[in-house]
Amino acid sequence: MNNETGRGVVCARRDFLRRTSCLAAAAAASGLGMLTGPQAVAASKTPDRIVVMDWPLTETLLALGVVPVGVSAPDWYRRVIVEPPLPSNVVNVGLLYSPNYDVLDELAPDLMIITPGHAPARALLERLAPTLTLGRYTSSAQPYPALRAETMQMAQAVGRRDAGKNVLERTDSVLAEARARLARRAERLRRPVIVADLIDDRHLRVYGAGSLFDAMMSTIGVTNVIGPSGGASAWPTGSGGFAVVSMQRLFELPQASLLLTGDIRPSQRAALAQSAIWQALPSMTSRCAAVLPVVAPNGGLISMQRFALGVEQALTQIAEGGGGLG
Repeated sequence: MNNETGRGVVCARRDFLRRTSCLAAAAAASGLGMLTGPQAVAASKTPDRIVVMDWPLTETLLALGVVPVGVSAPDWYRRVIVEPPLPSNVVNVGLLYSPNYDVLDELAPDLMIITPGHAPARALLERLAPTLTLGRYTSSAQPYPALRAETMQMAQAVGRRDAGKNVLERTDSVLAEARARLARRAERLRRPVIVADLIDDRHLRVYGAGSLFDAMMSTIGVTNVIGPSGGASAWPTGSGGFAVVSMQRLFELPQASLLLTGDIRPSQRAALAQSAIWQALPSMTSRCAAVLPVVAPNGGLISMQRFALGVEQALTQIAEGGGGLG
């Protein structure tokens, strides 16, 4: 699977979770974020055979120092989340929303961590093991505080409360240190920044308010922009905190640097090299563009640490005259 396919899968996952918001609300009323299911009463001991049916939640579990016995489509985790690394012996339990029940039965998990999008299958899943429903932070108006809270919910459920606190403290430290380093070299903060990923050679997905990326930019002191401020020309964003715009609209922000998330495929690079519009963009002619590492826009706290450090490195590269797609 190529990187754009991976990003598309991540976005499809996020959109699916939003379309199930009504189900999520019902789940909240019946114990969202709590162990549920007929076997939950018996789950008094710390679970040690955990299955996760979501990649960002897998990231969080690994960050807590717990390796799951099974994960949905683990190879996709390795491509769209990347870190923490997922051991090769973790079993593939099927697709995100179409698990293989025979494999689940053989694994005999004592906890399954799912999302609100799994609500239609929860009753079946709970015949096998208690479930813990997390992941609503992706549809929250303030996703960063919600992500932090859910990290601690998971930590409590798997008996790793201290590890959860350590993840939060480490995240605070990484972000504070990045902010301090950026502030010491003001030339890196002169220009506002557009954070986007390529959909194709003519359209981009631009991240703004309501996204985790925007929250990270604000925390480290970087001005994130998503279109001209106010008026009819503003770029409309959906509930995910991003806008899909044509490449031409980047001309509306000639003063902004452009940071592209994730790897750019060779075919995309070739198309951009032949695009007169792309080559004429102010961020390209002034070498104020850079590529960030692969980071899922709805990833966990490790992903957000990596994003913040990637932004710092990219702005340093631009300030030193080395901007470009590399």
